[in-house]
Amino acid sequence: MLASEREKMILEYLNSNEIATTRFLCELTGASIATIRRDLNQMDQRGLLKKTHGGAQSISPRSYHGYPSPSLDYDPFLKSKEQIAKKAAEFISTGDIIFIGAGMTCNLLSKYINEKENITVVTTNLTAVMQFVSNPNISILLLGGNVHIGTNHIETLDEYTVQALDKLYFDKVFFTVDGIELNNGYSIISRAQLPLYNHLISNSKLIYLLADEGKFDKRTFTHLCNLDEIPNIITNASTDQKYISYYKEHEIGVFTV
Repeated sequence: MLASEREKMILEYLNSNEIATTRFLCELTGASIATIRRDLNQMDQRGLLKKTHGGAQSISPRSYHGYPSPSLDYDPFLKSKEQIAKKAAEFISTGDIIFIGAGMTCNLLSKYINEKENITVVTTNLTAVMQFVSNPNISILLLGGNVHIGTNHIETLDEYTVQALDKLYFDKVFFTVDGIELNNGYSIISRAQLPLYNHLISNSKLIYLLADEGKFDKRTFTHLCNLDEIPNIITNASTDQKYISYYKEHEIGVFTV
């Protein structure tokens, strides 16, 4: 069977069933595991599907119970977010207990974490959980709360979410913001995230903010904190130099990609 024929069969199955294991796709196409893995890698790189641990997932999942799935519309900063997510994964080691926030960059980070072993992930990000759910090497703790649907994520948050964090320890914390300004600091759109992020900032040592260049020189609804209150930032090399200079002057770890 030609590669193009296998691709058509795989995509038709995923469009109907959303997810499939590598072993099942071997049976479906009659190809070897090595061939299917190569096909999935190539199709993932071309944006035709999302490769997962042990299989593949449709990039256009259906709505659940009438609620919209996170948007996969074109994002002009998607490539930058992908690079930042890949860099962030380099800071995660075997045995780490980490917290992951919501948002597209954190969704992308979950893809690279899937390659790690013996990781515990605590999160409010239902979209990321779907990435990990079939991976036996990753333990997942989803913090409860009301369901909030964003443009590119689904998150659980309410006034009791922070209470669940009081007795939890994280080796590393990764999250994003919606706006960054020199004079006004970091800002977020959702007020519901404010108690959670304030708790993480106050009670975690290794915090990494993931911020593409589209977040800078921008202020959104809710002030989170000043720029010098988060110790590390992962951003793009093309980010305005005035911010890079500020971070270095204030001894903030700046990691560019």
